[in-house]
Amino acid sequence: MTTSALPFLAQPHDSLRLGLPSLKEDVAPKHPVEVIQIQGKHQAESAKLQMMRDLYGAAAPARLSIETQILQRYQRLPGSGCPSSLLGLESMTGALDDFCFESYLGLPEACTDMPPDMHSQMAHKLKLGMPSQTQSFF
Repeated sequence: MTTSALPFLAQPHDSLRLGLPSLKEDVAPKHPVEVIQIQGKHQAESAKLQMMRDLYGAAAPARLSIETQILQRYQRLPGSGCPSSLLGLESMTGALDDFCFESYLGLPEACTDMPPDMHSQMAHKLKLGMPSQTQSFF
C-alpha cells in the first residue's frame, strides 16, 4: 500500500548550498521497471545469503555483512578532488561487472559548474552552521 502524501520536512533546508527544495520529487512513484529491478536485486542478494548460510553455516553471511558495513563507511573528505569510489565494496559485491547509465552519465569530471569549497561541504556534512529545531529566538 503506497501513500501519496507529501513527506514532513524535519529539518530546515539550506537553499543557498543545496538548491531549492522539492518534496514532491521524493514522493513521486517510481517506474514499474525500476521497482522490479530493485526487488530483483534484493531477492538475489537474500538468495545468495541463504545459499551461503546453507553451505558454510551462519558465520559466512555474518562475516560478509560485517565486511560490507566496514566498506560502506569509508568516505573521502568532500572537496578533496578525488571522489569516493567505494572500490572495495564494489569489488566485494560484484558491482564492478555491472555497466549501467551511472557508469558514464553524471560524472564529476564532465560537470561544468564549480564545486562548493571544502569548508561549506564539511559544514553541511557535519550539520554545522545550520539552524536547528531546538534553538529559541526569544
